[in-house]
Amino acid sequence: MKKVICVTVMLLLALLIGCAAAEAETTTLLLYMCGTDLQSDACVDLAEIADVEAGDVINTVVLAGGAYEWDFDDLKGNTRNLAVIRDGYFEEVTDWGRKSMGSRESLQEFLEYGLKNYPADRMIVVLWDHGAGSEGGVCFDETANDEGLTIVEIDEAIAAAQQKVPDSHINIFGCDACMMATYEMAAMLSRHDIGYYVASEELEPGTGWFYSAWLQELKDNPDMTDEEVCSSIISSFMDKALEEVPDDYLTLSAVKLSEVPALQECMERFAASLTGQVKNGNYSAVRRGRSRMYTFGSFADGSWDMVDLGAALNAYAQFDSASATEAKRLLKNCVVDSQQTDNLDSCCGLSILIPQDTAYEFGEYQEGFNLSDVIPNWVGFLNEYVGVLTGGSSHITSACTSQIGSSGFFTEAIGMIPSSCSTGCMTWDDETETYSEQEEPEVEVVDSDQGFTAVVAQEDLANLDYVEGMLLMDISDEETTAYVDFGLMQNNLIDWKTGTVVSLYDGTWPIFGGQPVPLYDQSSNENSRRSLIPVKLNGQYTYLIVVFQGGSTEGRVVGANAGYDANGLPIRSMTKLQEGDRIIPVYTMYVDNGGEDLDEQEFDGDEIIWHEGMTVTYEDLSDENEPTEMVFCFLFNDIFGDQNMSEMISFTI
Repeated sequence: MKKVICVTVMLLLALLIGCAAAEAETTTLLLYMCGTDLQSDACVDLAEIADVEAGDVINTVVLAGGAYEWDFDDLKGNTRNLAVIRDGYFEEVTDWGRKSMGSRESLQEFLEYGLKNYPADRMIVVLWDHGAGSEGGVCFDETANDEGLTIVEIDEAIAAAQQKVPDSHINIFGCDACMMATYEMAAMLSRHDIGYYVASEELEPGTGWFYSAWLQELKDNPDMTDEEVCSSIISSFMDKALEEVPDDYLTLSAVKLSEVPALQECMERFAASLTGQVKNGNYSAVRRGRSRMYTFGSFADGSWDMVDLGAALNAYAQFDSASATEAKRLLKNCVVDSQQTDNLDSCCGLSILIPQDTAYEFGEYQEGFNLSDVIPNWVGFLNEYVGVLTGGSSHITSACTSQIGSSGFFTEAIGMIPSSCSTGCMTWDDETETYSEQEEPEVEVVDSDQGFTAVVAQEDLANLDYVEGMLLMDISDEETTAYVDFGLMQNNLIDWKTGTVVSLYDGTWPIFGGQPVPLYDQSSNENSRRSLIPVKLNGQYTYLIVVFQGGSTEGRVVGANAGYDANGLPIRSMTKLQEGDRIIPVYTMYVDNGGEDLDEQEFDGDEIIWHEGMTVTYEDLSDENEPTEMVFCFLFNDIFGDQNMSEMISFTI
C-alpha cells in the first residue's frame, strides 16, 4: 500500500513540475531586419512587437540595418542597430557599426550574439526584407550596393553560429519576405539543428507577418508547441493581409525540417529522370511543362522563376510517376500547415526553381545558389535544362493565316486543345494518392466569324511551345505605317497533329474609362483571372491590377503595383487608388521606319480620373459610324524562349 501511495505522489509531483515548466517556457525572437526601401513597413512591425507586453516570457532582439534612414528616431541610418524589445518597449539600442546586412559575416555575428546571450526554451529566427527566391536570396542592403544573402551564405552563417554556440537549437526559422518558401531553402536548412521553417511561396505585402497577433497568443499560451506557433503565424498573417487587400494573392506555409531528407532523397531520383529526358531528346516536353506552370511573383517586367513543387510534380509525373507519387506523399509529411487564397491554383507549400525568364542570367546566380553538396541531381538537371534552353534556336513559320467564317470555325476547332494546356500532364488524386492521365479540357466554341486561324509548318511543330494572339490598332497614314498594341490573348486552340491554330477572338476588348486599354494576363484559374494594365499613375509608371472573378467579363481594379524595382526585386506593397488619381494608359506602338524590324515606341492614351466603383469591362469594339482598322497576328513562342510573328491580318470593326 505504501508503494502505491508513493508512486501516486511521485506522479502528482511530476505533473506539477511539468505544468510549472510549461508555464515558465520562454521565447527569444531574433529578428534580422534589413530595412531598405521597406523601412517604414519594418517600423510598423517593430511597433506591433512592442505592443505585446510579455514580461520575461518573450524577448525580441532585433538587428535593424540596410537602410539610409528609419522612421523611428531611435534607429540610425547607414549603420546596424541592435535593439532589445522587452515588455512592450525598446529596452536598449546599440550602434553595431556599418556592415552589409547582405553579408554572411553580419548574419553570423548576429546569430552568434543572440544564441549566446539570449538563450530561451524556444528560439525563433526571422530574416526580414525583400526576397527573390532560390536564385536571388534575401536581405538586400541598399547602403551596400544592394548586396543580398544567398542560400549558400545563409547556410554558412547558420553552420558557423551553431558551431560557435554548441547545443543551440533553433526551433523555428522564418523568412518574412517574398518567395522564400523554396524546396532549396528547406533542403539546406534541414542540415542544421532547426525544427521548422515558415515562409511564403508568393509575394508578401509590405508589412508582412502580423507580429502582435501571434506574439500575443504565444504570451497568453507559452506552452504552445512549435507547430502551433507556426500555425498562429500563418493564420494571423492571412487574416490581416486579406483584411487589408481582400483580392491579394497570398500563401504562407510551415515545413517540418526533420521530414525533408526523405523528400530530398526522392526528389534526387526524380531529378535524375528529368535529366535523362533532356539528354535523350525530350527537352521539348520538359520545356512545355514548365511554360504552363504559374510563376510566383511574375510581372510583365520580370520574375525569379519559382514554381509550385506540387505543380512541377504534376507536369513531370509522366516521366517518372513512381518518384512523383512518392514525392507527393512525402510532401504531406513535410508541410505541416499551408494556407493560400482561392485565386491561386492549389499550392503545396514549397516552391522550386526551374529557370525560364532568368535562364540567360542563371550563371550569374549559380555561386550563391549552388547546393551541389545538398541536392546534386537537382542542380545537375537545372544545368542540363538551362544549357539546352539557352543554346538552341528555331524559327516558327506558318501559312494560311486568315480570318475565318462560322462554318470553317467549327470545322477547324474539332479535336483542338487550348495552347496553354500541356499534353501529357497528369492529375493527382489526394484521396487515393495516385496519379492518372489528365483528360483533355473541353473547349467551348462560340459561333463567330471574328476568329482567326493559321497552320504551323509540320517541321516546326516540335519546336513550338505555345501560341498567343496579338491585337493591334492600325493608325497608319500616307507617310507612316504604325500600329498600337492592345495586348495579348491566351484563348487560342491548337491541333498538335495538324499544326492548325485558332484564335477565339470574339470582337470584344477591355474598356476602362471609355477607351480600350492594353491588358496582359498575369495568372488565371477557374476562380479568377488577374491581369495588368500598364499606366502612368499620377505621373509614375506602374501597373493597374485587375481581377476578373470566374468567367466574368467585368473586372475590379484592386490597386497598383510597379512590379520589380531597378534592382530586379519585387515590390511588396500595393498602392490603393485614391479619389481623383490621374491615370494614363501606356500603349506600345510599333512603327515601320524601313528597317528589318518594327521600331518600338511608347504611346500615351487619354487621361482617366479615378473614382470609386470604376471597373474594366469587355465590350464590343465595333462601331458602324466610325469603323476602325485593326490588325491581328499570332505570336508563336518556341521552346528556346524566342518568338515569331505570323503574317498580319487586317480587318475592320
